[in-house]
Amino acid sequence: MTENELKTRLKEVSQMLCETIGPRPTGSKANQEAAAFCLKEFSSLGYQVEEQSFDCMDWQNHGASLSVDGTKIEVAAANYSNDCNVKAELVFAGSVGELKNLEAEDRILVIHSDLCKEPLMPKSMTFYNPEEHQEIIRLLEGKKPLAIITCSFLEDVPAPIIEDGDFDIPCAVVSGNQKDLLLKAKSAELKLDTRRHPSTGKNVIATNAAKQPVVSFSAHLDTAANTPGALDNASGVSTLLVLAWLIKETKADLPVEFVLFNGEDYYSTPGENLFMGMSLMAQDKSRKVAFNIDGVGLKDSPTSFSFYECSDKLCESIRHSFESLQEIEPWPMGDHMLFAYSGVPAIAITASGIFDLVYSVMHTPADTLDLIDYDILTRLVLTLFEVTKKIG
Repeated sequence: MTENELKTRLKEVSQMLCETIGPRPTGSKANQEAAAFCLKEFSSLGYQVEEQSFDCMDWQNHGASLSVDGTKIEVAAANYSNDCNVKAELVFAGSVGELKNLEAEDRILVIHSDLCKEPLMPKSMTFYNPEEHQEIIRLLEGKKPLAIITCSFLEDVPAPIIEDGDFDIPCAVVSGNQKDLLLKAKSAELKLDTRRHPSTGKNVIATNAAKQPVVSFSAHLDTAANTPGALDNASGVSTLLVLAWLIKETKADLPVEFVLFNGEDYYSTPGENLFMGMSLMAQDKSRKVAFNIDGVGLKDSPTSFSFYECSDKLCESIRHSFESLQEIEPWPMGDHMLFAYSGVPAIAITASGIFDLVYSVMHTPADTLDLIDYDILTRLVLTLFEVTKKIG
């Protein structure tokens, strides 16, 4: 099999996910189509395929509008927010102390500054949920405002503060450069045209029949709303599907497992939680290592790797095999942590430059296929193939 054939296949899969199917938020019709496509691909290659289904929400956003004292301001609905159409007095809080002493019932509450210095973890987030975040959420719910407007910690980008389908107060976000205008206003009218619908999602897991998985590969197939998700994470899914194809085409009978998580960009990570309960914790200790692929293939950016709960011996072996890749510091905010928390040595693979794009490109319509370098993805597939042969 030639590198050109691999490259062509990587393009085909990426185009299917990003352009034919499009944005794939968990629970949406497109998300279900993406899972079905991946399942069909694995099955056609002869892998034993398992689906893990879970209940979730199909959240739909049809727009938002905000005017303060009659002046229109650009605004976005917070992901998973309830709808609203309210007009009321504005009240403001920039710290926990201010929030505690505020009367906000039947008003529109604007939070800013220390309360919006970073995204607040959803109530159901089990892997990381600091008490500081939980306290803010409890206070917001206790104040019973008609709606909440959050001021982003970024000046020009409405970076999300609250993204939580278990948080029922309608919530919107504005970029940080709108804060001063808001703080001078007395009243506002906020409309959020959003809908929450019950739905289902699926993880897709493929293994070699009659073999316990020794090497696990994972990537998430879902996206945030309103993004084609090229880097996040069609490139990762494409890498795994083409790696699975290469293993079968070369007749390399390897003890591999491919896990396509569904819900990494969803507020409560339902697919990850389900996998931990049904697969990861229930399996024996056959897995030697897990590779999580997320955000790979960025143009003009080296592919990087980092270690989690890996022995010195395994680290040295991987470093030798990954000589063409760049080792970086651990970033404990991805699906690789599921394996690490469960005692399975994990390695996260991403593009080094991805961290500069977290708010400007990730989870936005700008995450398109023109960001992808398929030569980088091809080299990664070949590298992972060689590593798998050594470990397996």
